[in-house]
Amino acid sequence: NIAKKLFMQKPQPQEVAVFGKTGDIEAVFNAAMDNNNDWFFVVATDNSIDTIKKLSELAQTHNKVYAVTVNDLTSASKLYGEVWDNTFVMFHDDKDSYAAEALAVIMSYKVGGKTAKFKTIQGVKEARVSTTKLEELHKNNIFTYVKKLGVLQTSEGKMISGEFIDVVLGEYWIRFRMEEALARLASKNDKIPYTNAGIGMLVGECEAVLKRAVDQGIVEANQYKVDSKPREEVPSNDVALRKYDYVVWTALLQGAIHTGQISGILTYDMVNEEAK
Repeated sequence: NIAKKLFMQKPQPQEVAVFGKTGDIEAVFNAAMDNNNDWFFVVATDNSIDTIKKLSELAQTHNKVYAVTVNDLTSASKLYGEVWDNTFVMFHDDKDSYAAEALAVIMSYKVGGKTAKFKTIQGVKEARVSTTKLEELHKNNIFTYVKKLGVLQTSEGKMISGEFIDVVLGEYWIRFRMEEALARLASKNDKIPYTNAGIGMLVGECEAVLKRAVDQGIVEANQYKVDSKPREEVPSNDVALRKYDYVVWTALLQGAIHTGQISGILTYDMVNEEAK
């Protein structure tokens, strides 16, 4: 059922790896890591509280993002107060909804450049939850699937820690793209010289990634910078160790509008009366 729900989303996931039908969840996770670590989102058929806590710890440690749906409010309440930045939890009373797991597919495209709120999940019906309970869930950073103005949509988009999902994904996008860019730089050059010119090569790659992050919708245009320390100011011990830890980038998150109030005035006077 879970695989079917994942492939119902549009666009479909390019690839889904399946590991372990039974057994210790940590052993299964590690087996997946050993086989091929080139994956990011984690889902599981087991949504017991013990499994959720163990997978959340593993995802946090190994820089993966874990999505899970809980099917009763009692289970949801056992997750109140958790602070994992890499886990998002949805409540849905239908055990076959796999709402959060399907949302992971939706969020795997244009990573960091779209919000997880207001998203329509294919093949998932509205969750049955009272307004009071919905407010309680939201207060504890668990969200669900509701109908607003006739449109089915996710009611929020936060990690269980309270951070927005798109912010966490955006941070990872920048980190991974910078790692890739700097690895390519090292591989295609005979060496990166320990000179101001070599430092400039590192800075240039970081600036290029941040520019891509603007196009991705993660950071705001013209609101990022990359600072570095010139070769003359680097301790000689770092030079001897061939270590340079002095590139620091800063960027303004673009963010997204989730709530707001629009104000207006009703009047008996003509609003757009043409000038005479």
